[in-house]
Amino acid sequence: MNGVRFPTRNLGLPLAAAIAVAGIVAFPVSAHDAHGPAAAGGKPAATALPRTPEFDYEPPRAGTYRLPPLQAAADGAVLDTEGRRLRLRQVLHGKIALLSLIYTQCGDASGCPLATSTLLEIYDVSASDRDLAENLRLVSLSFDPARDTPAALASYAAPFKAASAADSRRRSDWTFLTTDSEATLAPILDGYDQVVQKNTSTGQVFDGTFAHILQVYLIDRAGRIRNIYSLSFLDPRLLIADVKTLLMEERRKEMQ
Repeated sequence: MNGVRFPTRNLGLPLAAAIAVAGIVAFPVSAHDAHGPAAAGGKPAATALPRTPEFDYEPPRAGTYRLPPLQAAADGAVLDTEGRRLRLRQVLHGKIALLSLIYTQCGDASGCPLATSTLLEIYDVSASDRDLAENLRLVSLSFDPARDTPAALASYAAPFKAASAADSRRRSDWTFLTTDSEATLAPILDGYDQVVQKNTSTGQVFDGTFAHILQVYLIDRAGRIRNIYSLSFLDPRLLIADVKTLLMEERRKEMQ
């Protein structure tokens, strides 16, 4: 697959350690241009999550801005952790979704572990937020089908689901997906303009890591991409504000 080659590293960190590192990595913060400043009045978005040194600003208040549709969310053939064959559109159907493309062996703390830890924060917040629990689905889709088999993904997902197992509170759905081959995966990556390329060592042998651009996609119930978050915008408070903005948009339309 063609794509720009970016330097990546495999630190060989266990997943939990990589996520812990991801929580303290400093990266540049930019204004959320499409949103504008937070409006006066009402409660700030995602008050359950603290302001952090990485995102030292007040997020916009849900409903004070618009998120125009960008494009249709791509479809494709996927497998869940039980090996069932599904369509990605089928998984996304019926909920607002946050879709993250990852690979489980990623050791770059500002890469896949950061995306997963961001979804984990939202997953935890949803336990005390009925709107998120009932209307949001989190989706992690692997772009490493050779190693991220359904069984491997089930093991990867287990620690994230462990907290909810002993807690009766409902949370957002969190679905982990893979594909049966690189050939099946390729049109999905193309459809999301997701750049992924295998890194090679001397001799052009795959070294187990991928060059990729970190992106998380906000998809509405109609299957349209409404926002794309890169590293500088991967603030869970912002993602939650955007989800709630879409919910408010839906409710306004129902009242018309």
